Amino acid sequence: MDDELAQAFGYDSAEHYQLSLEENERVFNKSKDLYNKPPEEWPAIKFNWDYCLESQRHCFDGLSQSEFEKCYPDGLVLGHMPLKEFDKYLCHYSRRDGDELWELGSQSKLAKMIVYLSEDRPISPPIIKPVDNKEVIFQGGHHRYAVAKAIGIKEISLYAYPEHVEKLNKSMKIRWA
Repeated sequence: MDDELAQAFGYDSAEHYQLSLEENERVFNKSKDLYNKPPEEWPAIKFNWDYCLESQRHCFDGLSQSEFEKCYPDGLVLGHMPLKEFDKYLCHYSRRDGDELWELGSQSKLAKMIVYLSEDRPISPPIIKPVDNKEVIFQGGHHRYAVAKAIGIKEISLYAYPEHVEKLNKSMKIRWA
């Protein structure tokens, strides 16, 4: 692959593309050992939340920086909430309960997320959207949430669209940054 083609796919260069492929393969190979394992058998995990404006696009799966800037020129709004409290508002098809950890969603994405977080790498918060007066869904971040819930973090960081903050405030007690 040449630099021009790599740049068309969102990479700085062909070398950057190759390094990314190698890193993805390394994480994939490491993650295979985690499938169906309970959290007590995972490596130690720490959420290193990335709140940088340039990283907000990562809360969506596969959105380029230019697409993000076009769709969300003002960025997203950051909030924090106790995870147990947040869970009460999460729509049933976004929530993970008990033994559903490995049954719902993509096992490979979940295992790769565990590896990524165990290496203390930065991660953008999930993004939520209200679906009615009392529930929210994830628009990105199901696996981040699943890992956070599985390891029992006390507070989750969340992103929301600026235009949804008022509606979210009517039912939820999110602390906005």
